[in-house]
Amino acid sequence: MGFGLCILAFVVYSVHAAPDNSSCGTKGDIIFLLDNSGSISQSNFELMLDFVKDVVKKFAVDRNQVQFGLETFETGVRTEFKLNTHSNRQEVLDAVDRVSYVGGGGTNTGDALQHIREKSFSKAFGYRQGVPKLAIVVTDGVSSSKNRTKEQARLAHRAGITLMAVGVGKNTDQQELQDIASDPDSKYLFHIDTFVGLKMIESMLASSTCTQLKGQASDCGKKGAADIVILMDSSGSVGEENFELMKEFTKSIVDEFVIGSNAVQFGVVIFSTPVTGAFKLNQYSKADQLKAAIDEIEFQNGETHTGKALEYLRTKAFTAQEGYRSDPNIPKIAIVITDGHSTHKEKTQEEANKLKEQDVEIYSIGVGDEVDNEELTEMASNKNIFRVDTFTALQHLRPLLLRQVCEAKNTCLGKSDVVFLLDSSCSVGEDNFRKLKHFVSDVTYNLYIDKNGVQMGVETYECEVHTNFELLRYHNKVKMQTAINNMEFKPGGTDTGEAIKHMWTRSFSSEYGNRDNVRKIGVVITDGDSKNKASTFYEAHKARENGITMVAIGVGDMNVEELKGIANGTDFLFTTKSYDTLTDLTQTLTNMACQA
Repeated sequence: MGFGLCILAFVVYSVHAAPDNSSCGTKGDIIFLLDNSGSISQSNFELMLDFVKDVVKKFAVDRNQVQFGLETFETGVRTEFKLNTHSNRQEVLDAVDRVSYVGGGGTNTGDALQHIREKSFSKAFGYRQGVPKLAIVVTDGVSSSKNRTKEQARLAHRAGITLMAVGVGKNTDQQELQDIASDPDSKYLFHIDTFVGLKMIESMLASSTCTQLKGQASDCGKKGAADIVILMDSSGSVGEENFELMKEFTKSIVDEFVIGSNAVQFGVVIFSTPVTGAFKLNQYSKADQLKAAIDEIEFQNGETHTGKALEYLRTKAFTAQEGYRSDPNIPKIAIVITDGHSTHKEKTQEEANKLKEQDVEIYSIGVGDEVDNEELTEMASNKNIFRVDTFTALQHLRPLLLRQVCEAKNTCLGKSDVVFLLDSSCSVGEDNFRKLKHFVSDVTYNLYIDKNGVQMGVETYECEVHTNFELLRYHNKVKMQTAINNMEFKPGGTDTGEAIKHMWTRSFSSEYGNRDNVRKIGVVITDGDSKNKASTFYEAHKARENGITMVAIGVGDMNVEELKGIANGTDFLFTTKSYDTLTDLTQTLTNMACQA
């Protein structure tokens, strides 16, 4: 089995992998190759470094398992650290933090690829003979010499190096990214709109790389069943030429699946002023028939009645008469492609909410500058929002769309109310508080954030308690993660008792969104003793008495006795060496929130 990124297509089978509470323990040598040229701002370079750290955290790092190296490039190439420089994860993370921003020079991708082939993957730099080689190239622009880049990529492929290409923004050259990436592009090429989007692919990249290293390739598009309806905007602003590109994109999605009554079924709905069902879910049982039917769809013209299209989906397309299968293990998926505002925004939102209540997973794809980002976000389930500049660029989006839908179908569907209580005292510090926010955001990643799923609130505390957002505030994962990232560090003392009192009296109140007959989980994360231990113990007791499962996480050299006084028991008490190693607890907290 080759080493590299295995594409995560739609998870359309009903068997879900057991959660893995540990890091990926396997064997491989991985080099990050990061663009540090003049077009990269310092803030975006820092997002790249965060991306590197997030991937590293998901692997067991040592001489006998996974090794990491890091190179940066602009006009020249700089070795930040070699494969054999660091022998454990924390050393690698610390080294990434020491990497400097240059922000000047050209984009000499060709020389960088030559460097990793001749030096980075050499015995002198720590490469282990017979171990799989993977290089992850992240860039935001066109290289200084396309021909040289293409030739050096070819030589790297011949040398047995699996190259993964991650293009960021609209200034990349798709053909050049294809030249860099190992074949097939659907496995080894990513394209995202912004550096913030790196966050979207980190977990998918790491988990699927781990799977591939272990020789357990995932090909979920070829297994199991799903009912998928694609809603295609056929309004006047799209135009006939772009509508044809949309049809080509739809056919490329169909090609990923086994089609049939016991496998994946596709339907297509066309919307403009009229809404038309092009064909039913159970109308075609072979891919060739499906694609021929898509070719026959005609452009309609008219206004953008997205709301009516969603209503049609709910009342007709996803009905037994149209071939919908009521088996709860068969996912219902809607993919909406549009280039503009809907004619009736309120109806669009109303119908999207009704579909979500019926467990339809909605993906919204916005094309061009005229789309309404807020409307796309409100329409989509959780984090399922995509933006591209043109209809031609839809094909660039396909691999990422497939991976994300597959990841989303691994999302747990548990129902719970979770409140995080985060220590923001002076001992934490601004840098560690940033890591704390990152951890909380990661926990949300595989949760179904919805009024019918997991609700989450976040409080921070020092001498005072600050409500960052209540349980009822966000029922959309993207908005919640944005709110978490925007939280401000407010240093002070450590009044844990007062913070827990606020949690059980206010945060878990109906006013703040607490639901009856739903599991309540309070997560306290702190790195120091509270100023009034008796108060902390009393308020934690009151919280448990009120049906809240109290989870205590101590960071660093914490007093374990105080943590015991907070938690429901030893099964709900955790300690971690530093804020960097908080990520080891991500899956544990996700599993707790998943339990109905």
